[in-house]
Amino acid sequence: MNYAPARKISTARHIARSAQRQIKDRTGMRVTLLLYPNENASRTPDQMLKVVALALDMNPDCFSMKSRMREITELRFIGAMFLRMNFPYVTLNEIAALFGGQDHSSIISGLTRAHNLIYTGDLRFIKKYNTALKSVDIWLKREESGYASANSA
Repeated sequence: MNYAPARKISTARHIARSAQRQIKDRTGMRVTLLLYPNENASRTPDQMLKVVALALDMNPDCFSMKSRMREITELRFIGAMFLRMNFPYVTLNEIAALFGGQDHSSIISGLTRAHNLIYTGDLRFIKKYNTALKSVDIWLKREESGYASANSA
């Protein structure tokens, strides 16, 4: 087995945590650094969240709102699901930071609730999920085809 990619990820996380501690110690400010593989640097977690929000006719700023309205919480559920599927190296704390500084346990709870809504057959949620899925698939395919054409040139 080749453990080089896992070792690189571990090293990058160590460096990021060290930088976060130094920033906090020197400035008193708490920051969260997001790590993601840069195989295609044009794909970022922020961009994916924008794609999901626009697919559901919502403002991308809704992800960080401190609201418990069903539309906004479901948007966060779907966003978290797609981040976990498409950016496996983004941690729960990093997702929480993207959602306005929530706790990682809130993300776990949201993912559980989203899976339960799909499992129980909530048609309204499933329709939103499928709409976002189509948009994310189109976005990913467009990015891949642009990447492939850039490499072939």
